[in-house]
Amino acid sequence: MEPDTSPAQKSISRRLGQIVTLDPVKICFIYLVFGLIWIFCSDWILLQVVPNVTQYATYQSIKGTVFVLVTAFLLFLLIRNFSRRLEDKNEMIRKTNEELLARQHELWKQNEALSRSKSEWETTYNAITDWICLISPDGRILRTNRRVENLLGITAKQARCSTYVELIHGAECPAGASPLQAMLKSKHRETVEVPMRNGTGWLYITLDPVFDNSGNIESAVLVVRDISTNMQEQKALDQAKKKLHLLNHITFNEIQNEVFTLWGFQQFVKDRVTDNAVRSVFTKEEELLNKISQSLKFAQTYQNLGLRPPVWQDVNRVFLMAISHLDSLTLTHEAALENLEIFADPLLEQVLMVLADNTIIHGKKATRMRLEYIMGPESVTISFEDDGVGIPDDIKSQIFSPEFQKVKTNGLFLAKEILEITGIVIRETGTFGAGARFEMVVPKGAFRFPEERKNR
Repeated sequence: MEPDTSPAQKSISRRLGQIVTLDPVKICFIYLVFGLIWIFCSDWILLQVVPNVTQYATYQSIKGTVFVLVTAFLLFLLIRNFSRRLEDKNEMIRKTNEELLARQHELWKQNEALSRSKSEWETTYNAITDWICLISPDGRILRTNRRVENLLGITAKQARCSTYVELIHGAECPAGASPLQAMLKSKHRETVEVPMRNGTGWLYITLDPVFDNSGNIESAVLVVRDISTNMQEQKALDQAKKKLHLLNHITFNEIQNEVFTLWGFQQFVKDRVTDNAVRSVFTKEEELLNKISQSLKFAQTYQNLGLRPPVWQDVNRVFLMAISHLDSLTLTHEAALENLEIFADPLLEQVLMVLADNTIIHGKKATRMRLEYIMGPESVTISFEDDGVGIPDDIKSQIFSPEFQKVKTNGLFLAKEILEITGIVIRETGTFGAGARFEMVVPKGAFRFPEERKNR
């Protein structure tokens, strides 16, 4: 159904009525003035020109006839002018009316589109499985979707009569203890995991500030997600990891003890055998036992990988901790990392220790090692380099393989696996004869500079 006549159309109709009423009044007034002037002036002229009374009547008739002709001609001119003006006004009104009708139809279609968009948005808003609402800086709920009914067992109308803190944290929540206060202070997104008030699960809460034109927080978008199932699955996964780790530890120790016992018996028998052919068999047995021992050492360093979740770590601090475990007194070390932090597995220290140990053992002529970073458009590259002999080009593609680690035992395969947990790629780009250079490419979102964030 289209809207009624607009105020603009009513205004034009009113103006048209004024024109139709005004112009006839003007015509009558002009006719009256002209008639009076003609009567008085013509009579005075006739009295001056025609002294004969008998001829006066004839001239009066002639004067009347001329008056009628002149006034008819004048009326014709006035009416024609009025008609032209009226036609112009009518044409202008017609065009204006067409434009208004077109605009009115366009506004009607836009209103229909807005109504449809509003309906679609509200349907989507209420279909989202998370509880989403808009809250004021003091925690009052201004608007909410219907997910609150499933999550908290109250209607949207009841939720608008309460505050976010009362519904989620309870009335006993201390002032300033909710993430809302933290968001108002930091003016950044704040997230927190809290237990449900009835103790049946967990909630993941996200608060994003909404600013006015002056940069002040006028409201906040609250998103509450039920993560009870995720927490249960994570708890079960952690338990499975712990049990698997314990099983690996027990199995490793048992195999290691058995290998050590076997090696002892083998040495005991070897010392009592004089036949060279038999002694050569013992030599091969020793080689096999050494390979088993190397495999066990590899498994021992690998079994803790991914046991604990990744965390943000200060690279400079981790580097200093890593080299403190090594005999690196003959080497100088530099770290140009500022306050760089990366999101990596807790075994990041093991990675840097492997790289430093690689320099100590294989660098030969190395006198220094340096750790620095290069900022890129979508990543940051952390480079570890030394001035040793470097790595030959023909084995650069092999040094990160598990087979190479079992032979050389330098742990580069383990370092690669630890970094890949959080998407960090490591590669060797050094020049043989000038030194080794390991580059660790950290993707966007996995690095930060905390001091810069505080200063913003």
